[in-house]
Amino acid sequence: MARFEGRTAVVSGAAGGIGRACAVLLAGEGARVAVTDIAEEGVRETARLITEAGGQAVAYPADITSGAAVTGVVAAAQRDLGPVTLAVGAAGIMRNRPFLELPEDGWDTTMAVNLKGVFLLFQAVAAVAREHGGGAMAAISSVAGRGGRPTSADYAASKAGVISLVRSAAQALAADQVRVNAVCPGVVDTAMTRLIHQERALIEGITPEESYARQVARIPLGRTVSPAEIAETVAFLLSPAASYITAQAVNVCGGLEMD
Repeated sequence: MARFEGRTAVVSGAAGGIGRACAVLLAGEGARVAVTDIAEEGVRETARLITEAGGQAVAYPADITSGAAVTGVVAAAQRDLGPVTLAVGAAGIMRNRPFLELPEDGWDTTMAVNLKGVFLLFQAVAAVAREHGGGAMAAISSVAGRGGRPTSADYAASKAGVISLVRSAAQALAADQVRVNAVCPGVVDTAMTRLIHQERALIEGITPEESYARQVARIPLGRTVSPAEIAETVAFLLSPAASYITAQAVNVCGGLEMD
């Protein structure tokens, strides 16, 4: 398929995990992809993987929490790849800390990357997409944004904020034909998930394997989700097949969350 032939997308958090999977899938279906991440080596590797497979991608290492940096990435993408009309906000961090031990700077960092970063990216992309007749944007939220998390209050709050931001942006940009949605993964098979269970195991006095097994046991489908599966949902929401879908937050969690 070539659902995105002739389109240019900016993908944040593209050095690995969900962000890389989204960039690879979009490029594989014809998009010209601007990949950005603060991890310079990783984001350049993503661009290399895409180009070696015959796709078009350019790496723009940048700090997603800086408005000037994000605006610069979008401007460079337009210059190098063509009119930007698609965006994926996949940059995110998570740490496990008991509520009473969560430091102020930890809270601030999580909010800056997970929430402010999505706002800055969507604002910058929407400003140019509307000049090209509209576009579509998708943010990676989480099922953690649907409820509380006693050892990751900052992460849960940031992801709830992403859902709220998506709804507000969708309403604000509808007249410009810019659609905005969120994807809420459950337990994803990534390096970040493995680190989460290492931290959680220390808090709960169990092994990382036990922590992981307990979480998987709660999933009705009985397994974790791959970054590639999340990317498929993101691609659908960005595609013409989702032309009447905006302001939604779609759970991709194997039944872990049902609201």
